[in-house]
Amino acid sequence: MVHHAYKNRHYEWFRQIRREVSRMAEQAIAEQAIVQQTSGPEQLIVTSFYKRIAPAELFRYWTQPELLTQWWPAEAELEPRIGGRYCLSWPSMSWHLRGIYTEFEPGRKLVFTWKWDHEPTTPERHVHVAFEPIGDIGTQLTITHGTYTNSQEDQQEREGHLEGWTYFLRRLHDAVA
Repeated sequence: MVHHAYKNRHYEWFRQIRREVSRMAEQAIAEQAIVQQTSGPEQLIVTSFYKRIAPAELFRYWTQPELLTQWWPAEAELEPRIGGRYCLSWPSMSWHLRGIYTEFEPGRKLVFTWKWDHEPTTPERHVHVAFEPIGDIGTQLTITHGTYTNSQEDQQEREGHLEGWTYFLRRLHDAVA
């Protein structure tokens, strides 16, 4: 009987450890997750949670060239204000992304137009970046990118933008860590 009680306690202890490790792993994944939210084909919505960083600080990673280049373009020229222009560059690929800031609310919201120099026939898009405080534990970032048509070309571009945001938002996680 004593052996059986010991075995049950030992088994329960291992089950507790496994549950705790699973909970910790799920939490770590959730904290680093980049999630495509449900939306229609006309837009792309991506969210990501950034632990231990306030919205104002995360906003600076989008609007200060020395921080922006840590995770996104190789080079950045910015006029961080409503009506200001930006140019993000990847010289090794001769890529230039340009646009204008149409809304600029530090720590809350950033909205800008999106146009690649090397894709002159692709329509201009709009990107809305929202910075939402989650209590005192971090910031929820939501990117809405669009507008896309139902054409095959636009939907392929939408998928490419999803892949791009997934890649670069992971780099942003690393930069702010």
